[in-house]
Amino acid sequence: MSETSGGDEASGPGRAPGYAVAAGAVVGAALLTWALWPLIQPSGTPLFFAAVAISSWYGGLGPGLLATALAAVVTERFFVPPLHVFTPATAVRGVSFVVVALLVASLYERARRAQARAEALARSREALLGAEKAAREAAETASRGKDEFLATLSHELRTPLNALVGWTWWLRRGDLDAERRTRALETIDRNVKAVAQRIEDLLDVSRIITGKIRLSVRTVELAPVIEAAVAAVQPAAAAKSIDIDLTLQPAVPPVRGDTDRLQQLVWNLLSNAIKFTPDKGRVSVRLDQGAGGVRIVVRDTGQGISPGVLPYVFDRFAQGGGGPRAGAGLGLGLAIARHVVELHGGEVRAESEGEGHGATFTVTLPRAVPDTPAAESAGAVGAAILQGLRILVVDDEPSAREWCQLTLGHYGARVIAAASAREALAALRREAADVLVSDLRLPGDDGYDLIRRVRGLDAERGGRTPAVALTGYPRVEDRNRALDAGYDAHVPKPVAVTELVSVVTLLAGRTAEDRA
Repeated sequence: MSETSGGDEASGPGRAPGYAVAAGAVVGAALLTWALWPLIQPSGTPLFFAAVAISSWYGGLGPGLLATALAAVVTERFFVPPLHVFTPATAVRGVSFVVVALLVASLYERARRAQARAEALARSREALLGAEKAAREAAETASRGKDEFLATLSHELRTPLNALVGWTWWLRRGDLDAERRTRALETIDRNVKAVAQRIEDLLDVSRIITGKIRLSVRTVELAPVIEAAVAAVQPAAAAKSIDIDLTLQPAVPPVRGDTDRLQQLVWNLLSNAIKFTPDKGRVSVRLDQGAGGVRIVVRDTGQGISPGVLPYVFDRFAQGGGGPRAGAGLGLGLAIARHVVELHGGEVRAESEGEGHGATFTVTLPRAVPDTPAAESAGAVGAAILQGLRILVVDDEPSAREWCQLTLGHYGARVIAAASAREALAALRREAADVLVSDLRLPGDDGYDLIRRVRGLDAERGGRTPAVALTGYPRVEDRNRALDAGYDAHVPKPVAVTELVSVVTLLAGRTAEDRA
């Protein structure tokens, strides 16, 4: 039976086959009645009831009603003479036929709808069973993943502990020669550091999940950070006869970040490259700058990454997904590296031409706002730095507003504070500002809405006011969104006093020489 002309549909092209079946059924019933008339007269109507039943079952109530009407006309026209005489018996016969036919059509329509509901319930049951099966399989997969991770963790801890126990036993015996004692101490030291690193990785993942990683942000030159990371992994590279090529482009601008976390980032990328590079391979590290910011590129000649695994290399506990990089380590290093990059407002991507073709990891970090003579002498010049500037500070957090007022006011600025975009626009209407400093997360209209409305004003009403987004959103996409909305600078929190003063001074077009 066709489901496109179901009884639950009110109208539409799907009903046409049902009406055609109704007409055909009535014609067929009429032909059979005519052929069998000598045997079935004077009743003559059972076959027409069958036509109504077939029409209702196939097409629903509408085709059943059509079959009823056609059957009534055909019966009275051809099989119940005399037609020209209207009598009460004729009326009763016609009405009885119609009533019975309607009952037949209604019953079949109800049966048809009951069947449709039963089929729908069966489909829903199958869907629920499928969803339950998928959920059970997902839970089983998660359980297997947990078991595999715990097994890997056990291996990663037991392996260095085995070396510790073994060499400690020999040291206690006291019969090792000087060379072997030195080797034993070096092995113990190396494996203690390995265990500590595994534990620190687990703690870092916990901090990432709970959002408790904190950065000690300052202006950082990346060249010394990279050199220190390279020195830290040099013994591991030497053990596999892997050459590390280090290229540091001169005059690369600094970044704002945590020195220790940035060194951890580079160390993780280098350790990952060395781990998956065969003996006598090559790992290259390059520091340069591009249009998007400062770049750190780590490239290896190792096993490469298959296309199916590449999108997941930065996931926690990912160990290659069965590819050539599977089964090594806890699968935490790259996940931690990605989070550290994102905390610094940067981005990291992995590239590989496939298995056997090596891999390239590229980190891009935003440049730090360059120091100016004004910023460099901020502590010495004091109140003269921002003397005479009118600065509008917008932040819904009272303590943040108070800090900005205190800091900028200390260096001579007259600070106007607002707690919302509405208050800020009202302040601009009352008095023009030299610089706008605004948080992006504000009640009601946010910082993006605020700067768009400011930029919509005429120049004499403050439409060209230099603006800096001082915000807790540090990612590259947050920076790009703020600049696209109309801000002139994007400074992630926490911000140092000298950096804030430097940014405000730059946006206001003020230098130490201008004030001299």
